[in-house]
Amino acid sequence: MFDEAIWKEWSEKEELNYQILNGRKKFLKKSYLHLDNRFWFPTRKDEFKKIIQNKLVISDPIRGKKRYWAFSPFQRLLVKSPRYKYDEEFKTFNLETKIRPICFAAHIDSLIFGYYAYGLTKKYEGYIFKEGVDECVLAYRSNLNGKSNIQFAKEVFEHIKSRGECTAIALDIKGYFDHIDHKILKENWNKVLKGTIPDDQYKIYKAITRYSYINQSSVFKKYNIDLRKLKRLNKYPRTLLDVVPGSQNFEKYQRLRDDGLVTVNDEPNPMTNRFCGIPQGSSLSALMSNIYLIEFDRLLFAKSREEKFLYRRYCDDILIVCNATQAEQLQNFVVEKISNDFFLTIQSRKVDVTDFFRNSKGKIRAFNRKKIKKRNLKAITAIDEKSVYKSLQYLGFEFDGQNIRIRSSSLSRYFRKMKARLDKTVSMAYSPNAQSDKIFKRQIFERYTHLGKRNFLSYAYKASLKEYTNAEGVVKLGMDSLAIRRQVSRHFSILVNSLNAKNVRRFNLKLNQNKTDKLMQV
Repeated sequence: MFDEAIWKEWSEKEELNYQILNGRKKFLKKSYLHLDNRFWFPTRKDEFKKIIQNKLVISDPIRGKKRYWAFSPFQRLLVKSPRYKYDEEFKTFNLETKIRPICFAAHIDSLIFGYYAYGLTKKYEGYIFKEGVDECVLAYRSNLNGKSNIQFAKEVFEHIKSRGECTAIALDIKGYFDHIDHKILKENWNKVLKGTIPDDQYKIYKAITRYSYINQSSVFKKYNIDLRKLKRLNKYPRTLLDVVPGSQNFEKYQRLRDDGLVTVNDEPNPMTNRFCGIPQGSSLSALMSNIYLIEFDRLLFAKSREEKFLYRRYCDDILIVCNATQAEQLQNFVVEKISNDFFLTIQSRKVDVTDFFRNSKGKIRAFNRKKIKKRNLKAITAIDEKSVYKSLQYLGFEFDGQNIRIRSSSLSRYFRKMKARLDKTVSMAYSPNAQSDKIFKRQIFERYTHLGKRNFLSYAYKASLKEYTNAEGVVKLGMDSLAIRRQVSRHFSILVNSLNAKNVRRFNLKLNQNKTDKLMQV
């Protein structure tokens, strides 16, 4: 897998993640506590290069012979994302919590996965270009000419405008990474390489299919570790292994296994009796999610050319834009094909079918097909139509047939995070341990207003423009959306007013507390 040109490209990009600020080493990523020490790539890249050049074969001083690189267990974390969803049956908003298991590789393992992902991505992109399906796969690519979700969404919305009356079908694969079939993945990996997987890549394949993982909190709980106390005593562990009983690393790994803290992905799926699942979060997993569906992409793209519909896939999100008469047949085809041939499941409750046709004023608008069917509306009158409007949601944007907006849930999440940050900032400023009686606004403005270079607001403003310049200095097309500009036009005043209100409340609370304390002293 080693190639000097690929190594040069990848290592130059990787070095950007390591900086020295005020004389201290700063890891812009991979700074988390894991089973191995943090790896300072800029000064140790030649050491790492030898591992790649030797195809993951290293010398073992203990056994006195050479062996393959031994990958450490991943560290697994459950990320909880609260979401407000509108329940049409009860006509109210309900709070749902989406739980995603994210796996972090050990530091050197992460570098190995990153290099192989970079090289294999080149192979994959060449493969899908030759097969003619490169335009329908949008996620986790390096050869998209600087395109982002703004351009991808704009292309779809422009396609809908050009078609006029049509239907958009949005489908979501349930638990995609957890259900990737190992056998199919290996077969497709061979196809991308146009041959059999070499030994070093087979070692990588085993590491992300029959992977193992630990849970940091379980390790701390098992061995009665209080990180805050260790930090106060200046005894913060360098690695997770430092808190595991044992004198040698191999003894500590064995202790973790004996104590039941290491979970191995080695059980077949009870529904299919096939081995499946890869860790979501590793550098390679994103690429594998594309490689797994290369035959599905080829099939759908060929069908789209023959039957004149648009097919796009962004990881586990599938979008089809077709004529209204094709919609039901295509939806059933995708659901059956992806289930029977790829052992995956489309979430039925997340299937959105949006019909675009003319409303009572003669304008193309987006209608919710599910609502129309439920209410058994044969003909939609001017009175009925507003109740069955539903914009198409795609890649963080909404399109109602006329206007493009930022997805309302994304905007709500931004305001919730902004207000939570303001609460924390004001609370810290009035804390007894505060180093200053001032509220520092610079970081808040950089994170939550248009003054920041890379945040949600700067992204929204770029999307709203007709043209904008990206980070590489290349001019790109935006949405040219007045509706987006209106959505975010008041964000700065909302932030400032909220900050002032919270500050006044906290100041009055402190003032009253001081008065009470003085009276108590008298």
